[in-house]
Amino acid sequence: MAPAVNARRLATTIAAAIVLVCGTVSPCAAEEPPFKKGDRTRGLIGAWGVGYRPPWAPTRSDVVFGGFQPRMGWFVADRLELYGEATLFLYTSPWPAVSAGVGAMAGRFYLGTSGSAIPYVLGGVGVLWTSLDVVEIDRTFNFQHFIGIGWRQHRARGPRLVLELRNHHISNAGTAGTNWGVNTLMLLSGVEWILN
Repeated sequence: MAPAVNARRLATTIAAAIVLVCGTVSPCAAEEPPFKKGDRTRGLIGAWGVGYRPPWAPTRSDVVFGGFQPRMGWFVADRLELYGEATLFLYTSPWPAVSAGVGAMAGRFYLGTSGSAIPYVLGGVGVLWTSLDVVEIDRTFNFQHFIGIGWRQHRARGPRLVLELRNHHISNAGTAGTNWGVNTLMLLSGVEWILN
C-alpha cells in the first residue's frame, strides 16, 4: 500500500514543480522560434514509474520500474510534434520482470514558442510485450496508452533537457480475462536534439 500513497504525494510535488517552472520562465535571447514545421527531433529519455490505484480501476499490484525510451519526432506544425518512442521497462517490484514495445503514435502540443522553458501536453498509444505476471494483466502482448505534461529547455543549439510527468496504462483492451490493467505514474527525464 505504501507505493500507492507515495505515488500521490510524488505526483502532487512534481506537478507543482512543473507548473512553477513553466510559470516563471524567462524570455529566451534567441530571435527565432525554438522549432518550426519540418524540424525533426531525437531523444534519449530515462524513466521511473510507480503503480497507483485509481478510483475507477480495481488494481491491486504495487509495481515499480525503471525505463529507457529513445524517441524520434517530426513537427507537422509550429506547435504540433508527432513522435514515436521505443519502450523498455525493467521492473523491480512486485518481482523482476521486463516489458518492451513501442509507443507508435504519439504527439506533443507546445503551449508556447518562446522562453527558456517551453511547456507541452502529450498523449500516445502503442503495443507492449511483458513478462510481468500480475493479476491485472491476462496476456503477454498488450496495449499501452499515456497522457501527460512536460517541459523542454530551449537553447540556440545542442541538446535540450526534457522533463515529463505521465499517466501510463497497460491492458489488453478487453481481448482476454478481466482486463483490469496496470496504471502507473511515470517521471521521465533526458535530452533531445532538434534537427533543422
